[in-house]
Amino acid sequence: MAPNLYAGLVVILGTDDSVPRKLLKGLRSLLYPPHCGSCGCSLAEYDPEQTLCEPCLAKIFPPPGEICKVCSHPMRGLLLCPNCEGRLWHLTVIVTGCRYEGLARELIQRFKYGRDQSLMRPLGDLMMPALRDPRLAGKEFDAIVPVPLHPVREREREFNQAALLSLRLAQHLNLPVMHLLKRNRGTLPQAGFDRTRRLRNLEGAFELTGGFDGEIRLLLVDDVTTTGTTLNSCASVLMQAGADEVCAVTVARG
Repeated sequence: MAPNLYAGLVVILGTDDSVPRKLLKGLRSLLYPPHCGSCGCSLAEYDPEQTLCEPCLAKIFPPPGEICKVCSHPMRGLLLCPNCEGRLWHLTVIVTGCRYEGLARELIQRFKYGRDQSLMRPLGDLMMPALRDPRLAGKEFDAIVPVPLHPVREREREFNQAALLSLRLAQHLNLPVMHLLKRNRGTLPQAGFDRTRRLRNLEGAFELTGGFDGEIRLLLVDDVTTTGTTLNSCASVLMQAGADEVCAVTVARG
């Protein structure tokens, strides 16, 4: 009864900008009480836009205070970034929302391997602090580009986690999602590889699916980054195709 009632109200009131969106949001909250994407507790006492409860948010660890200005590698006690040494970066910066530890790691694994697509919203929201990072704050982007999965792996998983996260981020930023890249060959999982093997594993793995007009600033999106090799490989293709700038944001950094 409730879903039909809500759908009927949407039809009657319409969905354009002239409709009081707060009314629709209030009705939706009444008919579908929000719950924490992690523990399932009620979010009625929290901000209506919140997707994780405060106790769960407290288990999400922010990035370290001292990080590389380009790749976000932890830099405590270091003068030179060991991850950037000898690297040619095709992107401007990689910024992450949190560390790939504890609850964040658990939620990402539930999302990817447990196929819990409802986690798109809370995990997408965990990227929002990254957009307030001084390295990204004030930058304007023309589109969001998800890192692609190989078609075989996407069929196995039934979705591309980066594409779903991009949709959530697009809702926040009011930007289009452009699927400009594809994997033209399968690659072994990057986890467990050292930097050299990561680079070799991804050589020639990505290609452009279509062009774009004029100079364009693009925001790459993925779930997790460690060395940034995947993101940099994608950025290389986009820059060669004529992008003016490519930055990257991920939920977490391993």
